[in-house]
Amino acid sequence: MHLKRWLTALVLIPLIVLVLLKGRRLGFVLTLLLINGLAQQEFLGFFQPTVDQARKVKVVVLGSVLILSFCTTASPLGRVAPIFVLVGCLFALFLFYLLSYDHIQELAWDLAINTLGLLYIPLLLGHFVWLRYMTQGEWWILWLLFVICSGDTAAYYTGKALGQKKFYPQVSPGKTWAGTYGGLAANLVVGVLVGHWLLPDEKFFSLALLALVLGCIGLLGDLFESMLKRQAEVKDASSFLPGHGGMLDRLDSLLFTGPALVYARLFLFQM
Repeated sequence: MHLKRWLTALVLIPLIVLVLLKGRRLGFVLTLLLINGLAQQEFLGFFQPTVDQARKVKVVVLGSVLILSFCTTASPLGRVAPIFVLVGCLFALFLFYLLSYDHIQELAWDLAINTLGLLYIPLLLGHFVWLRYMTQGEWWILWLLFVICSGDTAAYYTGKALGQKKFYPQVSPGKTWAGTYGGLAANLVVGVLVGHWLLPDEKFFSLALLALVLGCIGLLGDLFESMLKRQAEVKDASSFLPGHGGMLDRLDSLLFTGPALVYARLFLFQM
């Protein structure tokens, strides 16, 4: 398990760095579209494992359109465009179910799952397009990945070694208070050290505070996905990433912290 975890990381990390630093904006957006497709398939697999492929494709297409709407920062609509596109996607989804009323069982449940999938994954994931388009966007994304991934790793191994008291067993039986403290400590330390290297113009205290806040927000994202898996009675989103689970298992914290970092940069940091 541990060997698979580290081998997967050794393969993924260079690819992520390559896309961020050499893939330019187009390569980054295409990568996000691929990630969105995989994550949405996993999400639908939680609650609709037997749904036909056409209905899965429909949700992925709408999610992809929503992510692409975040690329319009240079247009007159600017950052308002995703709101209009989101409303359009929801209307398209509602129209689909209105026309499919006769042959979809449990229609309200089906519609609720698809709507949640649209809001949970592409809407939040699209904020990384905004983040990438900001000044030094690639370095801020790299810094965020360091902060969140180090926290996840520290929480995992600290919890294994020292964890006894459970943090929130109703939602995440494996999470402990020791692991939580270890993860937050790693968020703080890595946020400051890596931030000093990648973002030398930012103040020490600002990076420390931001890393700690993002660590807490990332914990909420982790717990939210655990709640969904608990409801669906699955352990991992999939086995796509050996040793890590599925794509959604790697995204859970980032889906919450990406938007948080965007708004922190908009209101607290220079773009």
